[in-house]
Amino acid sequence: MQFGYCLGLDFLQGDTQLFNAVCKAGFDYVELPLSALSMLQQNELKELKKALSIIPCRACNFFFPRSISLVGPSMDVSGIRAYLAKMLPIAASLGAEILVFGNGGARKIPDDATRASVWANLRTLAELMEECAHQTGITISVEPLNTTETNIINSFTEAVELTKGLAHVAAMVDSYHVAIEKQNYSDVLKSPDKLLHLHTAFPIGRLVPAPGDDMAQYADFVNAVKQIGYNGKLSVEGALRGEDAVINEVAAALGVLRGMF
Repeated sequence: MQFGYCLGLDFLQGDTQLFNAVCKAGFDYVELPLSALSMLQQNELKELKKALSIIPCRACNFFFPRSISLVGPSMDVSGIRAYLAKMLPIAASLGAEILVFGNGGARKIPDDATRASVWANLRTLAELMEECAHQTGITISVEPLNTTETNIINSFTEAVELTKGLAHVAAMVDSYHVAIEKQNYSDVLKSPDKLLHLHTAFPIGRLVPAPGDDMAQYADFVNAVKQIGYNGKLSVEGALRGEDAVINEVAAALGVLRGMF
């Protein structure tokens, strides 16, 4: 299994403490925000590529910017097409293999739309993603989010159903959202071939894993991942606790992951 760390782009503006800690700790890759990458100028992309010679970017999250309407009567199909055509080649050029589609607020069912119509919008979106992903060799994972973040695609089963029949768009699991929703992993065990990517954090407070954590909080997640023989990418997506030096906290988080798997 490859272990990654979700980062913002602060290190491009000189705030390199966390980036350096992730590199020194020995993580296999970083996961970067795609929508933030879309705002970079050519010189900034060049600097980013230099930084990624130290540790590769193998995944991206925060898929779409807020400016593009994804669902509802104002769904911007032309804007979606243009964004995908621009950003998937850029992500591929940075080394990204997996893109995470979360965007809970942007995909939620608005007051002026029905669940059925928004589901149809999301299926259209998934098919647009499929088309562009096929052209670039990237795969896209639909992230089930908890119900405090969005009111549609709140389970692995829904993500699998949305992506049914697609070759380059599949589902993922974030153990934090599963815990918040008090779900189990039976749906993952039924469709292990649809699991493309993983996120994790200590669920109480959504924190970076630490040696002092109650490991029972991770047990169902770890057991399911082992049971299906998953050997892909797993990214930490959680807040630092601030109880130790950043390098020590990040290194300890990686140690916890390695101990789990």
